[in-house]
Amino acid sequence: MDQYIISQKTMALLPYDSPDGSLQTWVIEEERILSLPQTPYQVLHYSCGYFGSTFSGRKKGAVSMGYKSMPPICICSELGLYFFSLMSEARRECVWLSHTHIRDWRKCGERHVMVHLMNGRKIPVPVQLNVFQSKLMRAAQFRYQLCERMAPRRSANEYPEMLEVSSAEHLIINERGTYSICEKAPAVE
Repeated sequence: MDQYIISQKTMALLPYDSPDGSLQTWVIEEERILSLPQTPYQVLHYSCGYFGSTFSGRKKGAVSMGYKSMPPICICSELGLYFFSLMSEARRECVWLSHTHIRDWRKCGERHVMVHLMNGRKIPVPVQLNVFQSKLMRAAQFRYQLCERMAPRRSANEYPEMLEVSSAEHLIINERGTYSICEKAPAVE
């Protein structure tokens, strides 16, 4: 497979070392597991671009909403593709999970959590329980905030600085190249 694009079936991106020593990705989907020659970061980067943004832009957007350290990433809000990492993306062993596919989780040893996915698959992840829960809840809050922002927008009455004009008024271009509104239709030249 040349370039993998994250979809609604993508549940997790897990790093693994190939026989030649390069970092590659196990993609856990609802019904299959794929091996990709790209790193999890490369898969995320390419998928963000496919859906019209950049990984950096998605990350900056999350940071601007208050998610400063290792923010969740919205790959495509229309498809509900929200992923979060369990550690810095710069780390070789960084795991990325789809927020929508996590059904449950349990502590598994001192520094591991067993993540139960919606299809029944279980994935052990190298993170403490409180860290996992914090990252999962941050992803949920981020997803909720973005959904709220995309809800039907408020009317002009709720923005006191806006002036609502009648649709019967006409737009004209003035000599400076900006627009003006006039009540009468301009004379056609």
